Amino acid sequence: MRFFEEYARVIGFLLLTFVLILLFSTPSMLMTKSITTIGTELSYASGTETPVRTLVDFKNKEQMRAFPGQIGDWRSSEYNTTKIGEQLGAETLLMRAYFRPRVYQPVFFLILQSSNRSSFHPPPVCYAALGYSIEEEGTEDIVVQNLSWVQGRWRSEQEATFNGTIAVKRLIVAKKSNGDGRVAERRVVLYFYVKDNPFTSDTVTMIRAEALAPLDGSYESVLMVMQEFMGDTIPCMFELQKDEPPFIIILITGSGIGKLALVLLLLVPLALIFYPEFAAKVSTFYTKRVE
Repeated sequence: MRFFEEYARVIGFLLLTFVLILLFSTPSMLMTKSITTIGTELSYASGTETPVRTLVDFKNKEQMRAFPGQIGDWRSSEYNTTKIGEQLGAETLLMRAYFRPRVYQPVFFLILQSSNRSSFHPPPVCYAALGYSIEEEGTEDIVVQNLSWVQGRWRSEQEATFNGTIAVKRLIVAKKSNGDGRVAERRVVLYFYVKDNPFTSDTVTMIRAEALAPLDGSYESVLMVMQEFMGDTIPCMFELQKDEPPFIIILITGSGIGKLALVLLLLVPLALIFYPEFAAKVSTFYTKRVE
């Protein structure tokens, strides 16, 4: 009992510190899902990153195999990636061709993940090594039409007004024939990186889509199809991170049970802090009564 009286104040202050940290934390800080960012650059921040939560575990090969083969009216066929994955040293590799009615060219979709950054040669470097020349390089803003990805437990119907875009990198690459030097192949490429907290993980994921484009002239029609495809696939992989209030605001603005829980969370450590003083006064009072 004497031990408790001596250390009650210390225990109370420690408990109060823990309670305050908890009250000023947000639900996302305590959730098991990791917070990641979608970005256009691998080694540095571009300023256009979008904070998201992953809906699939890119490390899990079973989940990758179960990635939707049908997305809206897109249908897919899968490639055998065993040899390519070994060459790149990738832990996870998914390659599919997605087709859609009335679209004459398939979109080739790639998910590549590795903790070895040498697997992630920037696409401009990779295409150059494969004999392509870079005609254009820039960024595109992908509009996500399916707003259900910002609803559910993360956002209420009133909050589901996401009108933003996801920034991705754009490449236009071309390969010339060996004979006459004319363009033999032209591709439109869109890609982005999914990056975890660099202090807790060195794993990086690249998501890329590409399609064949006309050998000359405008490629805008192909680019529009790819933008639509990217906009359809993003909700299959991510949910938008919501700006959340801390627990103390949730409890204050919640039901009566929430307010009662807040009071109890604060009262318990405060009672421990002031217990020695209260116990001393009680002891003095009874001593005087006895005398």
